[in-house]
Amino acid sequence: MEYFEEFLKKPSLFQDESKLEMNFVPNKLPHRDKELSLLSQLFLTLITDPNSISRKILITGKTGIGKTVTIKYFGEILKKASNERNIAIKYVHVNCRKERTSYKVLIKIIQLINKNFPKRGYSPQDLLEILIDFLNQQDTHILIVLDELSYLINKGEDLIYSLTRINDDSVNIQERISIIGVIRDISCLNNLDYSTVSTLQRNIIKFSNYSKKQIFDILKYRAHLSLKENVIADDLIKMIVESTYINGDIRNGLNVLWKAAKIAEGRNLKFINTECVRLGSQEIVPFSTLDILKYMSSQKLFFLLSIVKGLKSTYDTKISFLEILKRYQIICENLGLNPRSNSQLWNYLQEFKRESIIVIEVLSEKIKGRRALIQIPEINLSKLENIIIEILKSKGLHV
Repeated sequence: MEYFEEFLKKPSLFQDESKLEMNFVPNKLPHRDKELSLLSQLFLTLITDPNSISRKILITGKTGIGKTVTIKYFGEILKKASNERNIAIKYVHVNCRKERTSYKVLIKIIQLINKNFPKRGYSPQDLLEILIDFLNQQDTHILIVLDELSYLINKGEDLIYSLTRINDDSVNIQERISIIGVIRDISCLNNLDYSTVSTLQRNIIKFSNYSKKQIFDILKYRAHLSLKENVIADDLIKMIVESTYINGDIRNGLNVLWKAAKIAEGRNLKFINTECVRLGSQEIVPFSTLDILKYMSSQKLFFLLSIVKGLKSTYDTKISFLEILKRYQIICENLGLNPRSNSQLWNYLQEFKRESIIVIEVLSEKIKGRRALIQIPEINLSKLENIIIEILKSKGLHV
């Protein structure tokens, strides 16, 4: 209690910390008017002629440039417009990286519209039929957002095919489902069959990266919502913009803003200064990487830990695949784990590369993996090691 009382007596620099959370959806979205207008145009028929069409949209673009928050914002617009006209439209948002299988995605969708639905006892096909029956009974259309859709596509799950082809064998039937898929790289569509790809490629909205001016506008707006007046100067926001612009992830900028304010509070300052921003910018692991680590399997985490430990122990900035294998074997022996095969570990490396965690320099294409050098260029190794260990601990695994 004494600690709480001590901090409660101190004046805060925040008026509302939650406005800097990555899941917060603000009342306006600077520099995404074009995308919101296009989404509204594409889904207008859901309002003007309910259940007459099933719209399928793909959203693409790098991590941290406002795809998810824009879609959630649009979902609120759509619900408001439909409610005002007594049109039954439901909006559900599912993260496929978290759910990972067709079954889990479908269970999540149904439970978002029916909280009492049991988690077990059905096949994916059963769940799809249950969903359609529910929508028909309620005379409702549903807009399903499948965020991080590539995680389902890369695993060969057939949910996308089922959802896009759900009424192919029917005539003059009510269309109950529309889909927005969110992917970073459109190349993942190569893993789908031709008919599904052709359906999804009809409407693609590409989110462009923010410019420095746009990042400044966004961070200044969030600072206005979250901090008290005159707590941070524009020059310091521009300082945060410079580091944010490098990887383009707005969430990193919001995190620096929050950390800088917390550091200033801890020093009993009335405003954020340059040193607070510098300290707030140190050793940040990108939110995109944190998201990936959070849902990564234990075996992949142990292998990534082998890479990190190997890089920390060498004077070089790169480490060979063979050296990583040795360290991985030692970790597995110490913990009594069955190590994955070399080919599986090489596949892990390719996944780490696609997720922008590592960089691979292949010295010889003829010998797979044997002449490859691995580097982690943009993340503080000690910070990354601690995060991996903490995630493993949360899974009941101690290194």
